Amino acid sequence: MKKMFVVMATLLLTLMACADEHEMVKYSELPASAQSFIQKYYAASDVSYVELDREGFTKEYNVYLKSDVEMEFDAQGNLLSIDCGRMSVPEGIIPSLIVDYVNLHHPSERIVEYQVEYRRLKVGLSNDWELMFDVNGNFLTVDN
Repeated sequence: MKKMFVVMATLLLTLMACADEHEMVKYSELPASAQSFIQKYYAASDVSYVELDREGFTKEYNVYLKSDVEMEFDAQGNLLSIDCGRMSVPEGIIPSLIVDYVNLHHPSERIVEYQVEYRRLKVGLSNDWELMFDVNGNFLTVDN
């Protein structure tokens, strides 16, 4: 009986830890580095709302601007992604090697999305193509 209780308690705790939670939080609750990032490229007054997303033991912040720009930051405030819709990602966010590659090989397209993945960086272009780069900015592949 005791063993069954321990197994059930462990299962319940595991399920609770894996549950996804989304809650609205104040801009001031963002990590300082995320706030600095937003203030550098936009204005705090442009923020429509901030959502805290808890998935298991990790948490991420989703920031939505009035201009339909969406950003995602990790718990430390590091940028994970930015989606600018049809607008260009502001200059200075994307590594220059990647910007140079896009300007050379896709001169008529704008970078409208940027995502930091494990060991890879992804940019979305205005023609809906996605380009993958390694963490050093070297081109890997295209998905169109």
